[in-house]
Amino acid sequence: MTGRVALLAVTLVTLLAGTWLLSGALVEGTDPLLVAVGRTGVCCAMLTSFAAVRSPGRAQLRRLVRQSGTLTLLGLLGFAAYAVGTLLAIARIGTSVTNLVVALMPCASLALGALLFGQRASARQAAGAVLATVATGAYALRDGAGRIDALGVGLAVAGMLSFAVYGFLYRRRLGDVAPSVALPALLGAATLMMLPLALTAGAASPAQWGGIVFLGGVVYAPAYLVQHRLILLRGPVFTAAVQLAVPFAVRLGDWALGLEPAPTALELTLLCCALTGIGLVTLRDRTSSPTDAPLPGDANDLDDMTASAYTSSACVSPTVTSTAASRKPPTAPHASARRPPGR
Repeated sequence: MTGRVALLAVTLVTLLAGTWLLSGALVEGTDPLLVAVGRTGVCCAMLTSFAAVRSPGRAQLRRLVRQSGTLTLLGLLGFAAYAVGTLLAIARIGTSVTNLVVALMPCASLALGALLFGQRASARQAAGAVLATVATGAYALRDGAGRIDALGVGLAVAGMLSFAVYGFLYRRRLGDVAPSVALPALLGAATLMMLPLALTAGAASPAQWGGIVFLGGVVYAPAYLVQHRLILLRGPVFTAAVQLAVPFAVRLGDWALGLEPAPTALELTLLCCALTGIGLVTLRDRTSSPTDAPLPGDANDLDDMTASAYTSSACVSPTVTSTAASRKPPTAPHASARRPPGR
């Protein structure tokens, strides 16, 4: 794992821990449908403003919006279905059980990748995904938290599977488009699809709207950018495995803030098991596997708008690597140091 990828992974876990905490707090007193539509719309507005400040971004957006079929499909799978499914699930079965279902995503991604997208995973990756999933699931249910409800579990499973499929389709269809340009179009399509749901949702107070705006604009916007950068760089299985660290990050954060007692021996053991499993999935062999090989083209170049979005959200911007170096074949990690003379 390179330094840039490690930095992106740590940033993603930190931001997603914030999304779970804020989403769980908001749906306790706010209609989950309103939270889903509101956070998506606010996030779309925030990222669109970044893309629109530069003429290249505006030109790319104009070209991208012509791909209405792709935007509709990806907007539905990656944002509308996932947001509605998980937020309605949190309201019915609680955050812990919803987290348990979402923790199945690495295993689901491995299976879907093999069945539908011709992706091959090593035995080490499969074993790591199972270990991390079991550890995270045991952690989520360690104290019997949450409520088991068939509809709630079904909604969480539907949301999880939709995003697992989305990761592969996004990487295949929009792999040559920078996330800072692709995300505004995808979020816009998802917002339009979810607007009818907002008409049936309950009203929210100004304070609740403030929470929704903060969730979508300050937390989700940079989280989506980092998440999609990792999907392009290392693939959906890698990204899903990294996200299994989120529940443990929330627990350690509560302890650091004095909101919870120190982690128990059981919690630390499950954390170690989860980290071991994540390591088995995410650490690369000397020869990259097809599952996580970087895509060719502009997808591997971190553009200025993405970097400015990280900075504005108090995130550390990863170092921008050269276009030529990022496009070298994954099997030759030091090829950039052996360029032929005269180039």
